[in-house]
Amino acid sequence: MSLAGNMISESYGGNPSIVNYLIFLTAFAFLSLFYLIPATVNENWSIHPLLMVMVDALNMILWLCGAIALPAYLHAHSCSNRVCCEIFRKIYQGFC
Repeated sequence: MSLAGNMISESYGGNPSIVNYLIFLTAFAFLSLFYLIPATVNENWSIHPLLMVMVDALNMILWLCGAIALPAYLHAHSCSNRVCCEIFRKIYQGFC
């Protein structure tokens, strides 16, 4: 979350939509944890038992989509992809 947030704060002229989607995923996961953790501790706080399963499944599906969309955007086909390394070097101006 902090890397994507830093990328957004230092950008000029907009961000790729995948970066905004990853920030949304992180915020949604944090908000859903405010419900899921107390509902796990006390069953009376879980409005409906299936609601916990649905929120968790929604988190899983959204994160799966994000995990597929980011490498697809970066054109990464394997762990040794040099194109991905060059893109990360340009984005973060760091190490690869």
